[in-house]
Amino acid sequence: MPSIEETPEFIIQLAKDQRLDACLVLSSAIILVYDYIITFDLEVSLIWFYHSGWSWTTMLYILNRYLPFVDTINGLWHDFVLGIPRDACMLSFQATGWLYVIGISVTEIILTIRTWAIWRRDRRLAAILLLFFAAVWGPKFAVMAIFTKSLQFDPAPYPSFVGCNLVAANQILFVSWALLMVYQAGILILMAYRGYIGYCSGGNTALFTAVYRDGILYYLYLFVLSLINIAVIKAFPVGILSMYRITW
Repeated sequence: MPSIEETPEFIIQLAKDQRLDACLVLSSAIILVYDYIITFDLEVSLIWFYHSGWSWTTMLYILNRYLPFVDTINGLWHDFVLGIPRDACMLSFQATGWLYVIGISVTEIILTIRTWAIWRRDRRLAAILLLFFAAVWGPKFAVMAIFTKSLQFDPAPYPSFVGCNLVAANQILFVSWALLMVYQAGILILMAYRGYIGYCSGGNTALFTAVYRDGILYYLYLFVLSLINIAVIKAFPVGILSMYRITW
């Protein structure tokens, strides 16, 4: 009698899950390339040929800008290549996990610096933000280490199976997104409070709108994305857990 992993129903569902994951990764890649194209002229004028030279914040921007391309190429490889060995799948998914946590940490550092700047670079706030960052991102890196070690892959269930056959993973990954939501909520509160003070003081210029309104809306958007990722991890089969690449 065939096991459940060998039944036609299981094979069909596995193929559907793999197709869904691959389509999501491909869609993300298209959006990434589109975003790069429409903002490339600004990058050239404001980053590459900026007369004041490069700073460490510029380097953070470059990392934030180009790490997603490395992650996306890696994701396309382990979702669209035929006959990938299990060891290669493990290395590829582990790379995806660490690129994710490093990439988002760089993004949050940039946004935290922006928040600190609108608080007029208060030194006490700088110390608080450093402690807050360490308290959140230390556990996030630990969670990613646990998650990447828990990944298990089986051989391809049928000859034409494309990509990696992920069969087991620790769902602790949702803790990583929950921690990110905590951090984002803290930064959002700081930005909203400072914006409220500025508005009450008569600030209502175009610059004020760009810095505060757009910044607050962006953090709300990130918060919702984190919530969606938690829902995905808890609700979807382990075979499409690489959807944790749903990010910004």
